[in-house]
Formats: sequence, structure tokens, C-alpha cells
Amino acid sequence: MNNKGILKAGMLLLVLGFVLNIIGVASASDATEYLVDDIEEYNGSFGPENALYGLKLAFENIDESFTWNASEKLGKKVSHSRLRIAEAKTELKKNNNEAAEKAFERYKEKVKETEESISGIPGNDSGILNAQKMIVKHQYVLEQLIGSHPNNTGLQNAYNRSLEQENKFELKTERKIERVRTSEGKHIIREIKKEKDDEQKDDSKDSRELKIKATITGNDSRIKIELKFDTNSTTNATIAMDILNELRLTRDNISSLLRIEDETEDSSKESLKADAQIRMNISKVNVQYKFALNETNRTEIIEGIYGKLSALTQAQIQDVLEIKVKQEVEKDDKDDKEQNREDKENRIEVTPQKRENKTENQEDRRENKKED
Repeated sequence: MNNKGILKAGMLLLVLGFVLNIIGVASASDATEYLVDDIEEYNGSFGPENALYGLKLAFENIDESFTWNASEKLGKKVSHSRLRIAEAKTELKKNNNEAAEKAFERYKEKVKETEESISGIPGNDSGILNAQKMIVKHQYVLEQLIGSHPNNTGLQNAYNRSLEQENKFELKTERKIERVRTSEGKHIIREIKKEKDDEQKDDSKDSRELKIKATITGNDSRIKIELKFDTNSTTNATIAMDILNELRLTRDNISSLLRIEDETEDSSKESLKADAQIRMNISKVNVQYKFALNETNRTEIIEGIYGKLSALTQAQIQDVLEIKVKQEVEKDDKDDKEQNREDKENRIEVTPQKRENKTENQEDRRENKKED
């Protein structure tokens, strides 16, 4: 092959490679993102129990400090928080709760740093949007850990901070990373732009109602939390997790919802009640949580409520959750529809007979007139 032929072949390969690259990028962007637990356990030498663990964290911070691009720095912070989860997973597997607690504390610190670092980044920056997706994925992994370690306080607190972090990213980007359950029971994520119009706010109130009331009695306050919402979950475990998610409130959320009244509650005894009525794969959930606090100052009451809700576990909710399936009501509705259909058919059959009788009566009256 001469030089001219080689040049043409080379140009053809370059064009072909460029086209394939475009197709590949398009396919990747259209690919469905599944939520999976993709954080592997940490198998390195410098875990939370190692004497050099603090030095490792210091080197990570130095690496972040010398990263001048704000978006890239944010990505490193999110990556390091992911590493803390991996370390905690290893310690939980070994039943080393103290070391796991240490990793979760470092995780919460990194979450706080991440929240502070987004202030100087535009909300539509690709780096911040990618970080928001990673946070949702981390949250999913933490939920799976809660299912297997429901009584681990450090894990619960880490999960709460993750929820707060997600809320702050949503406010910044004006986007929500929505989790959707497929018919196969898997979870996928998709990005939706949050609407701010009043109509959407009114619609959201129809499906979710949350009230927090505090009654001051002497040196104590009696708290009553009422929650109602609809969910597609239909099993005890998934409904309990949905309830837990709904009650994972920030201090600002609690402050905006809290109403202090002078009414007298019947009892200061702590109680947690939850029930779900399932019909047509929709669960209508009702929750009532009562407890007393040795506080009367509003700020202290908010902090006390936050502490109680943060300590609440999925296992506690599952223990009190009652599920009722409304199959009989569906059957009654079908029977009513069938009866209405039969009645309508009967009315249609009777009508011609009445018309015939009316015609015969008219003919009899005409005959009588003729005879007269």
C-alpha cells in the first residue's frame, strides 16, 4: 500500500473511532443507574484501630487542601466519606463497635466539610450534581447496614447526617435524586428538577401530614408527633424503613413544625403506635409517637425531639407496626358495581314494557270516544 492509501486508511479509522466514541457516550448517558451496595469492606492496614489512622486522615486532608479546583475538591471529600463507610463495614463485620463508631464519627465530620465546601460552587455544576448522586448511593448503603445492625447508635447518627446532607444539596442544586422501586424489586435513581410553585406544595400536603405538638406541664413538656403518608411499600420491613425516613428530621424541620400549646395531654407515658392499611399496592400509614422531655425552653425541646427521633430504630417501628390488607372492601366494591350494572339492565328491559302498556291505553281511549 502506498503512502496515499495509508493516509486515507488512517483518516477512516480516526473518523470511525470518533463516531463509536459518540455512540458510547450516548449509550452511557441513557443507561439506567441501579442503586446497589457497591462499597466494599476496607481491607487496608490503616483502619480505625491502627495507631497511624489519624496520620492517614491528615494526608487525605492535605490532598484536599492542595486541590485548587472546587468541584474536584468536593469529589475527593465525597470519596473520603465513602472510605469511612467502607472502614465501618469492616469493623461491624468483626463486631468491633468501638472502631466502627470511630469511623462513623469521621464520616460525620467529612459530611460537614462537604456541606461547607458547596457554597462556592454553582448549583448546576456537573461536579456537585455527581456528588449529590453519590450521597444518595451512600445513604442507600447505610440503610442496608441499619437493617443488619438496627441498634448501632453511631450508624443511626451517620445515616441522619446523610439525610441532612441530601437536603442541603437539594436546596443548592434545586434538583432531587429520586429513588424508584422497579417491578422486580430493584431500586433505580433519576434526577428531577424541583418545582417551587404553590400547586405542587399543595399536592404534597395531600399525601403527607406531619404534626409536632408540645404541651408544657410544670418543668416538663409532653410531646406528641402524628404522621400520615402514602407509600408503595407493602412489607413490614420496607414500611418501617419508610416511617423511619419520614421521621428523620433536621432541627430546622422540627422547629418549623413544632407547636407549643396549653392543652393537657392524657398521659406522659411514652408510646409508639404505627399501622398501615394496604389496598391496591398502596399503603396508607399512620404513626403516633408520644414521650416526655425534662425541658420547657423551645430550643431545648427541639434538641430533645431531634435526639429522640435520631435514636429511633427500624426494629422498634417493626415491633409495633400493624398491617391490614383491605381485600374485603375491594370485593364489596366489585359487588356494588355488579349490582348497579344489573339494576341498569333491568331498567332498560322494563322501559319498553311500560311504553307498550301506555300505547294500549291510548288506543282504548280512542275506541271509547268513537263509540260515544
